[in-house]
Amino acid sequence: MLYEEAKFIGEIMYKLNPEDVFPLCNLGSSNDELAKQRQPWIDEFIFKKARDANYKVVNVDLKDHPGVDLVGDVTDPNFMNKLKEMGFKSVICSNLLEHVPTESINIICNSLMKFIPKNGYLFVSGPYKFPYHPDPIDTMFRPNVDEMAEYFPDTTLIESSIITSNDHRKPVELIKNIARIFMPFYKPKEWLFFPRQFPWLFRNYKATCIVLQNNTTKR
Repeated sequence: MLYEEAKFIGEIMYKLNPEDVFPLCNLGSSNDELAKQRQPWIDEFIFKKARDANYKVVNVDLKDHPGVDLVGDVTDPNFMNKLKEMGFKSVICSNLLEHVPTESINIICNSLMKFIPKNGYLFVSGPYKFPYHPDPIDTMFRPNVDEMAEYFPDTTLIESSIITSNDHRKPVELIKNIARIFMPFYKPKEWLFFPRQFPWLFRNYKATCIVLQNNTTKR
């Protein structure tokens, strides 16, 4: 998640009534290291504030990582029923949809709406102008605001933004990324994709962020 992306989501989230936001399902949370060490701004803007206020956040992922509270597949009806029973008021789904097969995107988006109550919130974001980054795949799903919102019918668009980031172009990061060209021995599988990423060292990254309010009751 980009710095400005996390800031946008956090600012909107904490302007809302916390009783309408929490408990929050953090879908596709990945491991604890991502939010607290590799991209600490995620924790700073979104999750630390919830911890400090004793608001409940449940980290959900397909893989059993450190920091994941619940492991399961949101397209699995049995797991879906389990999420419904947990009483979530909202869900954050960030940088997940580009990493699932294209035919699964509608299934996942429909599933999210099924366990969020009427008037609950969906915080959804993902790359708009961003390099190829498989985890384990990247379908190059790069929707704008309207295209992203179309995946969530019967919702109201509360806030949206195409945010821009150039943090990766700061001198220190730029030197690190250029040096990566000469280090194929370090994480060689990742290095194989570097030629597709190299042109982005000189471009800004952009991400699509939307906040939706569910207009339907759980089904």
